[in-house]
Amino acid sequence: MKICVYFQPTIENDNFEGMRLRKNIKGALELHNIPYAKNLLDTYDIVHFMSLDDEAKIIDAKEANIPIVFSALYCENDNAARILQDKNGIKTLSPKALKILNKCDVVLVSDEFSRSLLQRDGVKVDVEIVSPGVNLSRFIFNSEIEEDIVYNYFQIEKEQKIIATVGSYDNPKTIKQIIKIASLCPKYRFLYFGKAKLSRLIKTFKKIPSNLKLCPIMSDEIYCSMMKQSSIYLSLDNSSHSPIGLLDAAASKSQVIALSPTNENEEILNNVRAYVCEDEKDVANTITNLLENKIESHVDEAYEFAKNNSLKNLGEHLIEIYSRLI
Repeated sequence: MKICVYFQPTIENDNFEGMRLRKNIKGALELHNIPYAKNLLDTYDIVHFMSLDDEAKIIDAKEANIPIVFSALYCENDNAARILQDKNGIKTLSPKALKILNKCDVVLVSDEFSRSLLQRDGVKVDVEIVSPGVNLSRFIFNSEIEEDIVYNYFQIEKEQKIIATVGSYDNPKTIKQIIKIASLCPKYRFLYFGKAKLSRLIKTFKKIPSNLKLCPIMSDEIYCSMMKQSSIYLSLDNSSHSPIGLLDAAASKSQVIALSPTNENEEILNNVRAYVCEDEKDVANTITNLLENKIESHVDEAYEFAKNNSLKNLGEHLIEIYSRLI
């Protein structure tokens, strides 16, 4: 059995959600000694896609009678892997997405909510629930220097508490929320990693507090160090499904605090034992109470959930699905 895992985003989308999902899938196959193709010109038994941009390649695979798997709704913050559109405030599949998904043999999603959404909007092929997996070893460092990269890069004192979040800058409401929360918690440092033309965006926000750093997506070394050294991971925009980032938070033992409504992330937020808050002030109070040990951390329980969603377990599930298709 040989698998082609295909996802080729543009350079500016490198190292974001879609690319991390591809790395998880390939890593899961490697753990089980399952070979994968180097490119589409190679020979393979299954082709696994995760972007609507690959419509022509999906059609080619269909015509060649190669079984097609598609990972859907794992990476809705990533423009290269997003499949939903916003229609009058409701997330729905676009006609293009529906057409492409129904050309596949199996569509993978991370939870029951996602499966119900696809079936509601007309996906007729088999939809199976498969965790995106999490590479626990990414948050185990070979040296203190590697683990502390985030402190050195952003010139943060090691004694200072870090609160992290990852998302998109497409929604100005989310940026206003993180600005307000950081303003209410001046003792702590906030790092926001996201996709956008930052220079243009920052000009629209005149009062960014000094303890908040709005950043582009960074290298994997800086990202992993940030997650490992963060006491708290914020989940603010739950209108976009983000199981990959939340599993990373659980694997790095960063306590998740979410802002309601939890929407598409409700199931994964429950699984990572997140604190869910009603508004920005409630988030700020929860941050303070957690860091002052007035409320308990749930990172150990969340880490157990991450372990149950390891790359080894992901590989076992994928192999079962691939074998059935062959």
